Amino acid sequence: MAHDCLLQLGNLSFDCCCRLTIVLLDLARILELSPQCDLFLVALRDDLRTHRIALSAELAELPIIEGDRVQMQQVLLNLISNAIDSMVVRDGDRVLSVKSETGADGVVTISVADTGTGIDARHLDRIFNPLFTTKSAGMGMGLSICRSIVEAHDGHLSVMPNSPEGTVFRFALYPPRPATA
Repeated sequence: MAHDCLLQLGNLSFDCCCRLTIVLLDLARILELSPQCDLFLVALRDDLRTHRIALSAELAELPIIEGDRVQMQQVLLNLISNAIDSMVVRDGDRVLSVKSETGADGVVTISVADTGTGIDARHLDRIFNPLFTTKSAGMGMGLSICRSIVEAHDGHLSVMPNSPEGTVFRFALYPPRPATA
């Protein structure tokens, strides 16, 4: 009898630990992108100043979404680093624009635009392919990894020319789906 009680207590404790682990894992997937964008831009201010790059930031208060904070930091860092790299090799105005917004449907969109060299129209359809690069010292993995991360978060990453020059990368992340019973 005592053995059965201990066994039930052990099963109950195990079940409780499993549920707590699930809750903690769910909490780890809560992502606030607004502070992430702010932190990146503050951290990059010296680098931007060194390269004479003006910053235009239009950051909206974004809703909490599900995602991996470290992976989203990697996406932002890669897109911003690529933008800086494309601007330092040219003369003229250098402007990094970072914009975040939430659509009426709850979709969170973040765009990183630059006034750099831009991407040749012939390369736009291959820019996210692994091992494809337009940089002399590039490996061709950064944008491919960015797209994989965004898609793993059920999002979408796209690229388009900036006007009058440069490139715009935009990624969209969708609000969490309601839990089903």
